[in-house]
Amino acid sequence: MCDIRLFKSAFMDYQAAVALYQRPFPDEMFLNITAYHLQQCVEKTIKGALECVGVTVPNTHRITKLLQMVTHNGANLVISEWLDDHAEMLSEWEAQTRYNMDFVVEKRKLDRAVTEIDKFLKQNGVAEDLREELTKLEVKEKLLSYLPEENRGCTDFEMNCYYLMFEKRLKTDLKII
Repeated sequence: MCDIRLFKSAFMDYQAAVALYQRPFPDEMFLNITAYHLQQCVEKTIKGALECVGVTVPNTHRITKLLQMVTHNGANLVISEWLDDHAEMLSEWEAQTRYNMDFVVEKRKLDRAVTEIDKFLKQNGVAEDLREELTKLEVKEKLLSYLPEENRGCTDFEMNCYYLMFEKRLKTDLKII
């Protein structure tokens, strides 16, 4: 079952990573913790999108496996070239940064990852600012009509997440190609 809490959690992981990254690093552990939160952000975003198309997501942290599932199941997610090319690196960050005390993430890789994951989130509407599609009143009203009454007073972030859930239905109902 699709649940926007995965997208919220992913966004919070990204915000935590950025907050850590912007602090002076007392040691390499800060880099590793930042990398872990970036990996979690990507993993949760992908799993959220898969759940939104009815896929039962396996218990895995392998970004490459999850990306294959996106492709094979038509999940509503745009996968950037950077993400596709660095899926193995992100997967490695999940376990190595937590369990291998000799593992150190390179700062230059984090520099790029912070930027690219921010683009990935924004491109997929996992952002606080309302996505462009929802600035059209007809689209926003139609999306709200799909939601239970108690969910209609949602934030822009939540609207963006609901859009991810219902994009295909919206395009069909509104006859948008």
